[in-house]
Amino acid sequence: MGTITWRQVCWGISLGVLLAMPTVAQPPTITHGVDLFSTSGGTQADFTNNPLPADFLCTGSAPFSGSVPLTGVPLTTVPAGVAGSTDTVVERLKDGVFGSAGSTTIPVVIRALQLRSSSNLTVFCPAEGNTDWRVDACLCGLQPQTPITAKIDPACGTCGVFSGTLQVNVCLRFTRVDTGATAGPVRQTITLGINNMPWCYKPGLRETVIPQPFSVDTNCDGEPDLTLPGTTNFHPGWSCANVGQDCWAQFASLTHCHPDPTNPTGHLHCVNPVCGERQ
Repeated sequence: MGTITWRQVCWGISLGVLLAMPTVAQPPTITHGVDLFSTSGGTQADFTNNPLPADFLCTGSAPFSGSVPLTGVPLTTVPAGVAGSTDTVVERLKDGVFGSAGSTTIPVVIRALQLRSSSNLTVFCPAEGNTDWRVDACLCGLQPQTPITAKIDPACGTCGVFSGTLQVNVCLRFTRVDTGATAGPVRQTITLGINNMPWCYKPGLRETVIPQPFSVDTNCDGEPDLTLPGTTNFHPGWSCANVGQDCWAQFASLTHCHPDPTNPTGHLHCVNPVCGERQ
């Protein structure tokens, strides 16, 4: 029931068709590691085509065929906070060795995901009136492996584009705010298309990187349970035109800021899907 739609800088950015590779030295190998993403605005759980049935959230509740806006929840890690505002981690399972055509295919799998409704879902229960529910989206069971194909851009030789698909098995859980009562999970499989997404060997300035192995919570219980390699020499979101530039300046239009409730001075807390977060 329902469909989650993501709006992230990592999906669907097109740079056009690469030119044929010239006869140059073989590009460096893309080293096995992980990629970090922070979900930007526009992500939602959409129940238009597959509504929640009547009586799902309480006795007498009507079917729900609307949508629920979702925002990323920073993943719990060891060391604590090492991934910043990251809410999604994708692992590249093998090294990517480039062939003579300047491309390499790499199997990938999503390892961690944590999203939450940015506003509560209000449901009318006949015996009680309006009730508010929080919606959480997390990984659900075994995640399938899918391939991506990375290419080198001959314009600079240190960046390129990659394409492929990423399949995600997700569980949506509903928690009543006042009582803690729960409903679900609602299970669904989502396929995310990646079309000519740019990447570079080097990160942008102030981009979140993790240079060593770390542990992450994979089932949203607050306890890190899986150790992963760190980030390596594959950095989505960067191209020959902007590699090495300041991340926050380059992707300023993607930054979302909101008041920080822990800071009485009115200071804003900002999140960017490429750069991470800043205070």
